[in-house]
Amino acid sequence: MIRLPFFLLAIIMVTNTYAQSNSSTETPAVDSVSATPQFSTASAWKYIHDITESRTIWKSKEDSVKHALERLLDHTTEPFDSVQQHLSGMDFHAIEVFIIDFLVRDSMRIRWLNDSTFIVDSLGWNMELFMKEKFETRNPVDFSSLAFSDFILDENGIPDTNLFIPDTLLIMIIDTAALETLQVPMYLYTSEQITPPLDDPEHRRSARISPDSTALVFTDTIASWIADNNSPFLFLAGENQLDSLQYALETLLAFNARRDSSRLLINDMYGRKTPFWITTGNNESQRFWVKNYKNDSITLWIGNPAKDEISLLLEDDIDFNRLVKQEMDHLPRVIPEPERSFVKTQMLESVPVFWDYEISAAYSFNQTYLSNWAKGGENSLTTMLDMTGAATYNNTKTKIQWINSARLKFGTLITEEHGLRKNNDLLEINSQYNKNKWGKVDLSASFYMKNQLAKGYSYPNDSVVVSKFLNPGSLTIGLGIDYKPFKNTSINMAPLSYKNTFVLDTANIDQTKHGIKKDKRARQEMGTQLLIKNKLSPMEDLTITNQLRLFSNYLNHPENIDIDWEMLIDKKISWFFTIRLNLHLIYDDDIRFPVLDADGQPVFLPDGSEKKVPKVQFKEFIGLSLLFKF
Repeated sequence: MIRLPFFLLAIIMVTNTYAQSNSSTETPAVDSVSATPQFSTASAWKYIHDITESRTIWKSKEDSVKHALERLLDHTTEPFDSVQQHLSGMDFHAIEVFIIDFLVRDSMRIRWLNDSTFIVDSLGWNMELFMKEKFETRNPVDFSSLAFSDFILDENGIPDTNLFIPDTLLIMIIDTAALETLQVPMYLYTSEQITPPLDDPEHRRSARISPDSTALVFTDTIASWIADNNSPFLFLAGENQLDSLQYALETLLAFNARRDSSRLLINDMYGRKTPFWITTGNNESQRFWVKNYKNDSITLWIGNPAKDEISLLLEDDIDFNRLVKQEMDHLPRVIPEPERSFVKTQMLESVPVFWDYEISAAYSFNQTYLSNWAKGGENSLTTMLDMTGAATYNNTKTKIQWINSARLKFGTLITEEHGLRKNNDLLEINSQYNKNKWGKVDLSASFYMKNQLAKGYSYPNDSVVVSKFLNPGSLTIGLGIDYKPFKNTSINMAPLSYKNTFVLDTANIDQTKHGIKKDKRARQEMGTQLLIKNKLSPMEDLTITNQLRLFSNYLNHPENIDIDWEMLIDKKISWFFTIRLNLHLIYDDDIRFPVLDADGQPVFLPDGSEKKVPKVQFKEFIGLSLLFKF
C-alpha cells in the first residue's frame, strides 16, 4: 500500500484550493462589474487561469475548451520557439535514478473481546452476534467441602454470616462458531506478541498494537524509484521511464518541425492582402503580380526553400511598354454616314402576379428573478408566440380581391409554485372576398372563425377544464360592403351576418361560461357586424395595428353590442428585437360572471340562483420579441 504519494497529492490539492479561495476573496470577479472590463495582459492571463483551475465551472476535467485555454496560457507566457529551444537542450538520459525504501504505516481499529483477545472487524458487525451475556449465582464459600470447624468466626466466636449471602456474576461468552461464520478471526495478545502472527517478513511487513490499544498498526517497507534532486521529477514508474520520455520528446519536436507553418500576408499598394504559407521543405513557388503607381505590372515568383526562408525571383524577359497620348492632326479623319431606319416595336406586356404571401412571427418573453427579496415575489418566465400567415389574391382586370389570413397566438407562464401554465391561446381564421363596384367601396363576403388549441383551466383550480379545441368555437359569416378611405385602413359593414358560438363536449365543459344556455350546445345569432382595421406608423420603427369587431343581434337585445378590440404596438430596437405591447378587450353580454360580496362569497338572487352579470374582459402583455417577416 503506497501512502506517501497520495499524501503529497492531498497536500497539493489542499494548497491549490486554499490559494483559489484567497484569490477569489481578494480580487472581485470581473463579471460583477457593470462596466466593460479592461484587461492588461497580466490580468487577462490571471483571469483565464483562475477559470481553468476552477472545479465548479467545468463539467469535465477533459473538456476540449479547457485544454485550449490552457494551451493559450502557455503560449502567452512563453512563445513556442523558446519552448522548443528549452526542451531541445534537455537530456533526460543523463538524469540519475535510484531506489529508496519508504516506511508506510497504516492502521485498523480493533475490538477487544476480553483482556487478551481481540478481533479486526472491518465490517462493523454487531457485538451481540458473537458475544453473549450470562448471569450466575454463586456462594462465596463451598460449604459442602468444609467442616463446621472450618467456618470463619468473628471476634465474638460466631460464624461470619456474610459467607451465607450468594453473589451474582456476569459471565461473557464468546461464540466462536458465530465468528467463524462471519469470517472474523480472533487474535491472542500476550507478552506483546500476536497469535496467530500478522507479520510478513518476506514482504517486509510488521504489525503491532498501538499505545492506546485501540488500533492495529501495520508498517510496510516499500521500494520506489526516484530521480536526482536537481531534476524536476520525484517519483518514477520505473528505471527507464525518463529514457522513454526523452524518445517521446524528440519524436514530437521532429513532428512539429515538419508540420509547423506560418501564414505571410503580402500587401500591394492598394492594401489588398494575398496569403502565402511558409512551410518546411516546400520549395514550390507561387506567382504574384506587382504594380507601381503607374499601374505597371511585373511577375514576381515567391518560394519557400526552407523553414523560415523565402525566395524572390523576377520573371525573365520582362519588357515595359507604356501607352502615350499623341496629337491626331496628321491622321486622316473618316466619318462614315450611318444608315438609319425605323423599326416597328411592340409594347411589353407584364406578367400578372395574382397571389401575394406574407408570414410574420413574433416570439416574446419576460423573466422575473428574485433572490432574498424582502418585499416578496416569485420567480417566473412568460413566453408568447404570435404567428400570422396571409395569402391575398388581386386581379385588377376583374376588380376582385380575396384576402385570407390565419393567426396562432399561444402563451405560457412558468412559476416556481405552480409550474407550467397556459395564459394565452387563440386560433383565428379570416377570409374576405371583395368585388369592387364604386371606387373605394367593394361588395364583400366575409368568414371569421375563432378557436383555441390546448385545454384551459380556471386557475387556481386546475382540475376542471373550462375550454379546449372547438370548445368553445365561434364562426361568423357576413355579407355587406367594404370601404377603404385611406391606405392600410378598411371598414367592413355586414348588415346580413350570422354568428354561431358552440360547445361540442358539454359533458366535460360548462357551456354556460361561454354564453350558451344550459340545455343547448350552441348559440345562434342574426345581426350586423362591423369590422374596422387600421395600421399606422406615427414615427420611424413604430407600428400601431388596431382591429375592432362589433356585433349586434337583431333578435335579442340589439342594443347590447358585442365588442372585440385588439391593439398591437411594435417598437423596433434592433434588426432582431422588438418591444411589443398587446392589448385585448372583449365584452359579450351573453358571457356572465358571478357577483361576489365583500368577503369574496357569491351573491344569490331571491329565487336561490347565483347572481351573474356581464363584465369587460381585458388582457395586456408587454415583452421583448423576436420579430421575423417573410
